[in-house]
Amino acid sequence: MILYNQLIDQIKNLLPPCEKCFDYKKTSLKQGDKNSILLLKDTAYELGGSQKPCISTMAVTSSMQFDNSICLYGKDISEIKEDTAFAKIVFLEIEAIDEESAFDKIKELELVRYNYCPEGFMTRASALSMREQLRVSKKVVKKGITFADYGSALLQEYLKNPIVNSVQIIFITQFDKFDELLMLADKIKSTTSALNHILDNVIFDCSTCNLKEICDEVEGMKELHMKKVKNE
Repeated sequence: MILYNQLIDQIKNLLPPCEKCFDYKKTSLKQGDKNSILLLKDTAYELGGSQKPCISTMAVTSSMQFDNSICLYGKDISEIKEDTAFAKIVFLEIEAIDEESAFDKIKELELVRYNYCPEGFMTRASALSMREQLRVSKKVVKKGITFADYGSALLQEYLKNPIVNSVQIIFITQFDKFDELLMLADKIKSTTSALNHILDNVIFDCSTCNLKEICDEVEGMKELHMKKVKNE
């Protein structure tokens, strides 16, 4: 799986060197109740709230290795005093998977953002808009929980999947290139849509396909398309 490699590199090149990088560690954060609601009176602030920039994206690869680390750009949880911009980027090194099951495997990994949230947090995620707002409770701030703790809990959840070999999670609370990052996140989303499009045999006439631009740009996408055509 190399379809996302170029986009992973572009995101890494967009970001400056990270000065706050934490190794994965076992954490005592517990999984919150799946249907729990964090009320405003119990909330310290919301990351991505108040119409602040907010981006969530995930990209997988079978040819790049990560170091099971958490990188932070900007202020940590205890340092934030009000709603602020927020981005969460997840890179996953996975086992080589066959093309027929690729889309389903990727969507399964994406479900982590909807199905897992540590106690004291509440996630409001939208795949359509690529937003993932994170409501942080006053108790979490008081306890001194950090992005290293939150990231480790999330990283641990991804590693439970047998096809995941290594992970890197990037949190951003201060950044001056959210627009550029949003464009790359949109390309990741479009690449996954194009992958599903090809595997579903929806259309083989590239000249009439609205995803042609993505296939032209993403390394390996056209090769996959032509291979699929030949197998029909």
